This record gives sequence, C-alpha cells and structure tokens, in this order.
Amino acid sequence: MAPSITIKLGERRYRHLWLKYVTGTDLSRHCAVSLHGRYSRAVDENITNVTVELNEFPHAIAWYLCGVTTPYNWKDNPHLALEAAPGHNQDLQVQDLTVHLDGVRPIPITNEHIPDDDPRAANPAFRTCRNWWFAHYLVAVRGVPDVHGDRPRVTTTRPGTGQGGLIPTPQRRPRPAAPPPAPISEPRQAAHQPPIDAIEQQVTTGTPAPLASRTRRTRP
Repeated sequence: MAPSITIKLGERRYRHLWLKYVTGTDLSRHCAVSLHGRYSRAVDENITNVTVELNEFPHAIAWYLCGVTTPYNWKDNPHLALEAAPGHNQDLQVQDLTVHLDGVRPIPITNEHIPDDDPRAANPAFRTCRNWWFAHYLVAVRGVPDVHGDRPRVTTTRPGTGQGGLIPTPQRRPRPAAPPPAPISEPRQAAHQPPIDAIEQQVTTGTPAPLASRTRRTRP
C-alpha cells in the first residue's frame, strides 16, 4: 500500500499551496525551484480536504508540502518535509493545516546545514527560505548532488548506501541508414516490336520496319 498524506484546510487561505515529489536540489536558487521534482496533481490552493497517495511519480527521495498565505504573512506559511517510514502514522498541525500521515514521517527543517562560507546566505531571499534550508539538508546529510538547471536528470538513492546519485540519461539507438535508391532500369523492349533504329528508319524513309524475327516450332 502506498504511503499517504491527508490535508485539511482551516480558516487561512492560500495564494499557492503545493506538494512536491522531491528528486534533487539546486542550491543556486531559492523557493520551490531549489527543489527539483514534480508537483502533485491533487494539491492546490482550492482544496479543502484531500487524501493523496504518494505514488503519482517515481524516484522521490522526499516530499515537501508548502503554502503561501493570502493576505501574505510569512510566519503563517506552512512547511512540511517528509520521508518514507513504513508503518508510521501521525496526526499533526502545520500552521493552519491539519495533517494525517500514513507511511511517512516529518523531517526537521533547520538552517544548521548551510555552510558558513555560502555566499548566498547573505541574501535574505536565500537566508530565510525554508525550501533552500531543506535543499541544504539533502545535500549535506543525504548526499544528494547539487544540480543546476530547470530539467536535470532525476536524482535517486543508490540502494544500500543512502547516498544520492544520478540516473544516467538513456542512450537512444541510432536509426538505421536508409537504403540507397534502386537504379532506374531502362524499359525492356517487347520481343515482337521492331528495334528502335528500324522505327527511326521508317519515319525518315517511309520504309516499313521489319518485325523482330520469331522462331516457330514445327511439328515433326
């Protein structure tokens, strides 16, 4: 049975509400794009109560639930990072969201894994972003590669090591070359027709062209 999360909204309303299947990180950016992956089709700002089975997309190394309130108040924005935990069940309050977890458990989101020499940490847009904090956790603790770009290769966990690795892009087989065109053969002349030069003789001289000779079989 797939793990699941149940989300029930309270009084707050959201400009954005999303649940992402996290497959990698991009520390060069903050907010949602610092976490590679695809968004659940079942979660958006219009839901009121929804249960999502976390099997919509493959290769997730974690899940991240995030909301942006309207009117905006960053203190009220919900953030919840999750990892697989078979058999785990939990009810919790995430700001104004009531959440039930089945088969997953929360991962603490802190800024302790941001290196002191990271130049982006001086920028408030990065320093206060909890999506970016969690991306640093994945790099520092889970060994997930930091891959920049909008559409990187999928990041997954190597079996037995707990370390992140990249799934190689499948190699496409080259298409076989088209066969060369067949040579154009001259039309064969019927046996009973006179040769071309004989026809030309008839046209220029008026002399009837002889028919091609035929071999007749005689009875004994």
